[in-house]
Amino acid sequence: MDGAAQSPTVLLERVRAGDREAGELLFAQLYPELHRIAERIFRSRGKGHTLQPTVLVHEAYLKMVSGTPAWQDRAHFCNVAARAMRQILVNHARDKAAAKRGGPDAARVTLHDADAFGEDPVLDVLALDEAVASLADASERQGRIAELRIFGGLSAQEIGEALGISKRSVELDWKLAKAWLTRRLSG
Repeated sequence: MDGAAQSPTVLLERVRAGDREAGELLFAQLYPELHRIAERIFRSRGKGHTLQPTVLVHEAYLKMVSGTPAWQDRAHFCNVAARAMRQILVNHARDKAAAKRGGPDAARVTLHDADAFGEDPVLDVLALDEAVASLADASERQGRIAELRIFGGLSAQEIGEALGISKRSVELDWKLAKAWLTRRLSG
């Protein structure tokens, strides 16, 4: 069977068996979705950023395959990609901010779910990362949901599949997480 015609599930099985070519085929199949996620992240960013969606997707993939990938399914692959994108954005922001956190050259990001944060909010990537990390300390599940929603751009349905919970649970936890993050970032 042609590798390009194989389902992501079959390719994931091949990846777990050590087939690097299957990882490349999987990336090619899921690239449009990963690029869509990266574009959502960058659509919400202000002007002046130097990292591009395509670069973010490729760097995330390289980060994901640097070890022995053990993706369980398509949702887990996207979950890992979201985490890799978050790490890359945070590292990029740290590099840009260099010695002075929050300085005028700090990379900025807006939340695509801006309804929770007022009109056109611009947040420091580092502050957002710290807030999500603190939320995860308080509630691991809400922290994961916030990470997947903010940095991964996943829908409630996609997050539910990735975490093995219902869409309704994701929506309820996301409301709580947004409120927690709003308080944390505004105070």
